[in-house]
This record gives sequence, C-alpha cells and structure tokens, in this order.
Amino acid sequence: MQSKKHQLIVGCVLLGVAAIPDAMVVPVLKELTVDRFGVTEGNAHLFMAVNLLGALLAVGVLALLNRRFSSSTLVIGSAALSAILMVCMATTHTWTTMLVLRCLEGGTDLVLLAVPLRIIASAGGQNRYAGRIGVGFTVMMVSLALGAGIGGGLGQQSAETVLWTGAIIMFVLFLIAVIVRRTVDNAPRSPRPKARHCPLIPKEWLGAGFLALDRGLAALVSTSLPILLASGFSIGPVTLGIALGAMFLALAIFAAPAGILADYYGGYRIRLIAALLSGLALTGLGLMAWLPAVVVLPPCLLVYGVGAAGLMPSAFSTAVRPEASNLVFGSLQAAGQTGYAVGVLGGLIIITVILLPAGAMLSWMFPIAGLLFILLNCILLFGIRVLEKRVA
Repeated sequence: MQSKKHQLIVGCVLLGVAAIPDAMVVPVLKELTVDRFGVTEGNAHLFMAVNLLGALLAVGVLALLNRRFSSSTLVIGSAALSAILMVCMATTHTWTTMLVLRCLEGGTDLVLLAVPLRIIASAGGQNRYAGRIGVGFTVMMVSLALGAGIGGGLGQQSAETVLWTGAIIMFVLFLIAVIVRRTVDNAPRSPRPKARHCPLIPKEWLGAGFLALDRGLAALVSTSLPILLASGFSIGPVTLGIALGAMFLALAIFAAPAGILADYYGGYRIRLIAALLSGLALTGLGLMAWLPAVVVLPPCLLVYGVGAAGLMPSAFSTAVRPEASNLVFGSLQAAGQTGYAVGVLGGLIIITVILLPAGAMLSWMFPIAGLLFILLNCILLFGIRVLEKRVA
C-alpha cells in the first residue's frame, strides 16, 4: 500500500514539474514571435501549431522507443532533450530554426506527460482509478496556472528569460527523474499488444475521441471566447480575468472529487453529467445577446469549470485501462493535442469566414458548440456501451 502511495506521489511530482513550462510561453507568445522575429500575428500561430505537430510525430517514435527503453530512461532522456531544445530556442536567431526546435520540443512534452499519467493510473486498483486521474488533473491545472504566472512575471523583463527558466525547470525534472528512476520502473508492466495489433483496444479509441472533444472545446474557450468578448462586448481584462480565474479554480478544485465520484457511481454517469454541465454552460453564453455580459459570463464560466473538471477522470474511467502502456497514454495525449489544434484553427476559420459582428458570432457560436459537444459525448458513450455488450 505504501509503495503504491509513493508511486502516486512520484507520478504527480513528475507530471506537475513537466507541466509548468507548457504554460510559461503563453503570456509572452507575441514577444517570442512577432516582436523577436518580425513575423505577422497570423504566422505567430505556427509557434503553437508545430508544437502539436511534434506531439503527433512523437507517437510513432514512442512506439519504437517504448519496447527498447525503460520508462525512467524515456523520462530522463526527454527531460534532458527538452532542456537543450529550450536553450537553443532562447539563443536562435532565425524563425525557421525556432519552429523546428519548437516542433521537437512538442515531442518531448508528450513523453513527459504520458509516462507520469501512466504511473498515476497504475498506482492502485481499479476501484480508485478515476480518483487518481482526478488528482493528476488537479496537479496539472495548478502547474499550468503556476507556469502562466511565472511566464507573465519573467516576460516583463525578457521573453528569452522565460525559455531559459523553462530549461532550468527541465533540468530539475531530469534530476528528479534520475532520483526516482527505480519507482518509475517498478510501476506495473503494461500488457504487450500482439504482433501487428494496435496497442489501443477499440474502447480506448473512443476514449481518445473524448479527449479530442474536451481539448477542442477548451481551445474555443481559451482563444475564440476572449477575442469575441473583447471585440463585441468591450469586456475589460479585470472582468475577463476574474471569470477565467474562477473557471481554472473550479477545474483544479473539482477534478479530484469528480474522479472519486466516478469510482463510486461509474464513469458513464459522471461523464454524462460533466458533458451536460460543460455544454449547457457554454450554451448559456448566448444569453449575452439580451443580458449584460457581467451577469452572464462569470457564472457560465464557473459552471463550465465545474463540468470540465469531471471530463478527464470520467473519460479515463469509462474507456481506458489502468494498466495501459506508455504508448496508449501518449496516443491519448496526442488525440487531445489534435483536438486543441482543430479547435484553435476551427475557431479562427469560422470567425474569419463568417463575417458577423463579434457579439452575434458569440451568441450563436458557443450555444451550437455546447449542444454539439453534448451530442457527440452521448454518441461516444453509446458506442462504448455497444462495444462492452459485444465483448460480454
């Protein structure tokens, strides 16, 4: 029991430290791209997009490395490589080189998140599986918030300082991984897929769909929503900051309890409730066409945060094996990154192509997205039920 608890702590520490640099570049994105290299704001989006591309490419590489190297070796090597890449990004003088380095760094990110998640998932029995994932999600949210704060503070002096700090954090992660390598490798081994068989079982493919939907919706909330609010409703940074802060606080607070509830009442029920809360909260943003934004925005984002907190633990509880391999967890991370990229690009295309006033755009875009999110979740849940009945 104590060893499982120690394994859970190690997984959370590795996950928490690895997630900090992910959010550090967000507050200084303009300074790192437009101001530093003179590229357009449109081209600046490539800085985030190639990172997601690197994560997708890393899945194929991980399929080879996962059979040849231990989990600790993967974490240690990825942390060291990530630190080197960040140093190179801080010192490069060309935009093309910056994008190549950023793409490679996205691959290391995938490994550094996938392996700790697998450690957390396997640190106990099935009866507390979703609760452990919820704890891991809480740790990740706190780390992302911490990273955004660190990036914003350091970015006031120099955007390159953010990258140097990220390299230092990755070096610290490297040292931690060296120290806890025995615990990492003592995690229960994952079953090997049969020759020429996909490592993901059919139900886990649907689980990947859950993560893609979740991250796609998060992309709309974190990119399109602030743009439309600022353009169409003249929402000031204070009001928007309070509303988004409440949302992230709800995500961090309710993730672990949602996981515990999923263990007791089943991932299906919690997933359905979480999807309904998230979708209906975004649908409620359409009320801003008739009511003051200050009245509608904070409660809707707060309810969305509560609902979104239950999405990840319930998705894993419903569709993903606790003993799944690093490659499975890496594939799930890649699916989430793909969903985020589609959400960002889809939102930008819709806003660009459909030339409506920002207020009108928000009033119908997010209600449609919310209802579509609920519908697709119901379809995936039904698909998992059908698969399980066939297996039974």
